[in-house]
Amino acid sequence: MVQEQGRVLIGTSGWAYDDWDGVFYPGDISGTERLTHYATRFNTVEIDSTFYAIPARGTVQGWYQRTPDDFVFSAKFPRSVTHEARLVHASDDAMRFVETMSELAEKLGALVLQLPPAMKVDAIDDLERFFEGLPDGYAYAVEVRDRSWLRDEFADLLKRWRVALVLTDGQYLERFWRVTSQICYIRWLGRWRAFEHFDRVQADRSEELAWWVPRIRHFVEHGGTVLGYVNNNYTGHSPATAEELVHMLEPASRR
Repeated sequence: MVQEQGRVLIGTSGWAYDDWDGVFYPGDISGTERLTHYATRFNTVEIDSTFYAIPARGTVQGWYQRTPDDFVFSAKFPRSVTHEARLVHASDDAMRFVETMSELAEKLGALVLQLPPAMKVDAIDDLERFFEGLPDGYAYAVEVRDRSWLRDEFADLLKRWRVALVLTDGQYLERFWRVTSQICYIRWLGRWRAFEHFDRVQADRSEELAWWVPRIRHFVEHGGTVLGYVNNNYTGHSPATAEELVHMLEPASRR
């Protein structure tokens, strides 16, 4: 769990991309070595694969063992919770997910509920009941993809439960700016399937990244922790974009 305040952690959404071999990774790298190499370049990563299935405990333990002491993982709740059950009667899968991810111990960042685009604010009571069933002692974040959620009632709910609102730069809500907890969780998404391959930067987003820099600095100066993740669909090659953002934020983003 993220304990240290006033820290910026920037990384990518996932690390297991074949298109990165020979570009970000050495060409002869094995699948299990990718994470170890990744952790020499970034101090955090968002696990996208947990959206599709809860990993085995042994897998999570392996992630822990292959990364430095100060490395941080964030992870999405499985779609069985958010998209299939839509948070209703989903406590069994949710608890199993949280318990599994607890194997990351002090390296665990935020656990993210990515709600489907069709899920509107009329489901806010379901969300609150879901919060009531979550175990204490973990950092949670919620990403919404419909503008109906962008109202005070929703922000107040997140603040009451100390849950972060995921801020996104992409095709859904773009750069909506509202912080609801001591963690500021940002996802640079772009547009789904914007690029066929992810081996090089194919879109210049420097101006968009620069928009975030003073806001991130302001939040950190007030004691907050930033968890930020770049998706391949943002520019075509997320490691290069994440490194550009880290450079823009220096020295705030240094370990």
